[in-house]
Amino acid sequence: MRPLDRVVRSVQVVAAVAAAAFVILLFTNEPQKPAAVPKAGADTGQAIFATRCAACHGADGGGGFGPALAGVVEQRYPNPADQEAVVANGRGSMPSFASSLTPEQIRAVVAYTRTNLG
Repeated sequence: MRPLDRVVRSVQVVAAVAAAAFVILLFTNEPQKPAAVPKAGADTGQAIFATRCAACHGADGGGGFGPALAGVVEQRYPNPADQEAVVANGRGSMPSFASSLTPEQIRAVVAYTRTNLG
């Protein structure tokens, strides 16, 4: 076997092992269930943001995987109903929350972002 053939064969073996490891991890790594939605109350919007939104938008709304909300949410969505529609229906890589949050909870989290992060 020529030296170049050995290198090619080694790269193929490494790629096959990496692909197998990826497939194994893909099927053994179960997604976490989201935290329970908090009960209605004065801090409902904040609690929903902390449990459903902060993972992507950052605990302070400064962004992360999702875009920053702090300081820009009212500029992006002058009408709260438009922001509620995005939360309910999703957009781009943002998932829909219509099946996991009630309209009242969506309004509460949108009000929180506009009042406390806006």
